Amino acid sequence: MKLCIETAEPCDGEELRTLLIDAAEQLLGAGNALLEAKLPWDGHPILFADASGHPVLISFDPEQGQSALLNGLRTSEQLASALPWINQVYEALAGRQLPVRLVVVSRDYPPGSRAILSACPLLTLFRYRILNINGETGLWLERMDDASDTPRHDDASDTPRPEPQPALECAPEPDGGSTPPAPGAALPSLSDEETAFFQQL
Repeated sequence: MKLCIETAEPCDGEELRTLLIDAAEQLLGAGNALLEAKLPWDGHPILFADASGHPVLISFDPEQGQSALLNGLRTSEQLASALPWINQVYEALAGRQLPVRLVVVSRDYPPGSRAILSACPLLTLFRYRILNINGETGLWLERMDDASDTPRHDDASDTPRPEPQPALECAPEPDGGSTPPAPGAALPSLSDEETAFFQQL
């Protein structure tokens, strides 16, 4: 059978959301779990758990890389503040209290991407193109690698990136200067109202 691949017109946000969820293994590696398909914050990002137990926020915008990045940073801060409770609600996180990873996807990388990546080891940047493959819509993803001057194509066969060091996380500290509970520490129990809130995000 002849393989016909053509570039397609940019898609809207909801179509891109569906394609990104379908491409989760390409973005996050094997063993990930979808926690929330549409969070109720700026840009309505997607929340996953990766195989290591990190919460992973996928912030995206069909055209504006800067908007995707800023929305993702704001939501990462909100998730970091609620991390003890989020770990109780979602079993896939296994209560490990690991910091939030941020994945940003847009048609083009946001301005200043190289400098941002060098300072934020828990951030991954992708750009995408929509393809038409024998009449079917497909998603092509390219990841920016902070160790190289040129972006590289990313697929499911790539070697996983080394686990980032939580101490170097660039997400803003939660207000109040409180220190997150150490892994394994006892966590406050959620009220019925709090549990319902996180389950209905």
